[in-house]
Amino acid sequence: MLLPLIIGVRQEEGARNKHMKTSNTNRLMVSILCGIAFGGTAIIANAEERYKGEIIKLWPKDVASQDTKGMGTMKPGRSEGSLRLTDITQPYLSYFPAPDQEAPVPVVIVSPGGGYIHIGGTTGRYQIAEWLNDHGISAFVLHYRLPKNRRGAYEDIQRAVRMVRSRAAEWNIDPERIGVMGSSAGGHLSARVSTGYDTPSYKAVDELDGASCKPNFTVLLCPAYMNKGKALAKEFTVTDKLSPTLIVTCKDDGFFIGSEVYAKALEEAGAPVRTHFFEKGGHGIKIRGEKYPLSTWPELYLQWLRDITIIE
Repeated sequence: MLLPLIIGVRQEEGARNKHMKTSNTNRLMVSILCGIAFGGTAIIANAEERYKGEIIKLWPKDVASQDTKGMGTMKPGRSEGSLRLTDITQPYLSYFPAPDQEAPVPVVIVSPGGGYIHIGGTTGRYQIAEWLNDHGISAFVLHYRLPKNRRGAYEDIQRAVRMVRSRAAEWNIDPERIGVMGSSAGGHLSARVSTGYDTPSYKAVDELDGASCKPNFTVLLCPAYMNKGKALAKEFTVTDKLSPTLIVTCKDDGFFIGSEVYAKALEEAGAPVRTHFFEKGGHGIKIRGEKYPLSTWPELYLQWLRDITIIE
């Protein structure tokens, strides 16, 4: 039996002026108390599955709504005790500010994977954000519309980049150091916004949409859906104007050929790209717990950020 996802909501105090209503922040005190019964024994999500933080809804109609049902439903994952989030109709960002930073910092918008059906449980979603914080980088985790809503998800990531850039001063973010990062389907989504930034996927809803949704850098972890056979997927338009891209994946990943096709397309177009293709590791690279040499990918990521002057 799946117990309900319980979310306590506290609306942000103090209304913004009428022109900024659409960018209001909901400060949600999120406490996930999910229980899954296996063989009559309820397994309650552990402490890592409880998260308390700031939630920023993406769209004006959702900001105005008191209804949280559209923020997702937790369902059982593949392994016993694991959880996945799906049924998201009110997309939002979870904000992880880099601690103890005075000067504006870089930020990464993280898009989790899950085949556009679900996204991974709390622990997997937030570990990468916490790791980025450890290195002086703020993070937002994007909870895009699900399931089977690629168009909605694409609108959500374009909106997310525009929102973060528009409100950079408020969040102590450098608007010229905004990156996107995604794994599996989230990698596909991140690649879409990095190549399709000059083609709006929706009509502007407020002044935030006047900002560019072009990321300053892109990180793809074992991305999926990048190709059609040996050809690049039709949704990607690759030019030499693209921001730097890092691709990390494994050759025994069933989606590996897509990474090869995409990297080759970037190289041929003259777009800056760096690849780290490991021999073994499968699909779904983790920030912690991988075996050597795959375990070196986080440091390779940091070195790349230094090389493109995102961090020192």
